[in-house]
Amino acid sequence: MGDSTNDHAKPCVLIVEDEVLVRMFAVDALEDEGFSVVESATGAEALAKAQENPRLVAVIIDLGLPDRSGDLIAADIRAQRPNLPILIASGRSERELKDRFGLDRNVGIIVKPFTGPMLFEALEKLGVTPRSGGA
Repeated sequence: MGDSTNDHAKPCVLIVEDEVLVRMFAVDALEDEGFSVVESATGAEALAKAQENPRLVAVIIDLGLPDRSGDLIAADIRAQRPNLPILIASGRSERELKDRFGLDRNVGIIVKPFTGPMLFEALEKLGVTPRSGGA
């Protein structure tokens, strides 16, 4: 969490990704686009950060985490925050992911590897933009 007052005015995204380079890329891209970012490398850490962060406008979750499956983490976050947009990131096929998550309108899919523009387009489809913050 950023310490500057400016960060508190920005919409906040939680990224749950255990691959350091992928996480660093996503964090840099999101911050460059105008988001504040909270990072997590594990499911347990992600759940704690989602609970303590009421300013979250979205969560990006990798399915292949070391301690817990991303879809279980998504379900737990969904139980805490029923309307919070969740973007599932995975190297699996988009069709397989849509079959698993397609019924929830607040869940989007992004297939790895992804670019910054792909990430922003996927978030935008969920209604999440750098201007979607509440401050």
